[in-house]
Amino acid sequence: MEQPAERRREPRLPIVTEVYEQKTCNSLGHTADINAQGMMLVAKGQFNIGEEKRVSMDIPNGKKKPIRTSLTAQCRWCEPHLDTPFNNCGFKFIYPSPYDGEYIETLFMGLTKQY
Repeated sequence: MEQPAERRREPRLPIVTEVYEQKTCNSLGHTADINAQGMMLVAKGQFNIGEEKRVSMDIPNGKKKPIRTSLTAQCRWCEPHLDTPFNNCGFKFIYPSPYDGEYIETLFMGLTKQY
C-alpha cells in the first residue's frame, strides 16, 4: 500500500509518552512523535477516522516534573503497525479556543529547542 504524502510542516518531536483517555483513565497507547498540531499514536486499539477523544498525557518540559496536558484529539488515519497487535494512528489536536492553541504552541516551541 502506498503511503500518503507527508503534509505536516511543523517539526515533530520524538517524545514517547503514554496517552490516556481522560474520561476512563485507560491507556490508549503511546506517542511515537508529537507536535503542537497533533501526534502519531501507537495504539492498543483501532480508531475510526473523524473519531474524537479527550486525552491526557505528561509532556516533558526540561524540568524534573513533566506537564500534564489534556487535549481533544481527532483521528485522521489509522493503520496496522507492521505485524503487531497495535495500530499507528495520526491524530490532530482540536483546540476549543485560540488561547489553548497558543499555550500548546508556546510549550512545543520551547521543547523544539531542546530536541
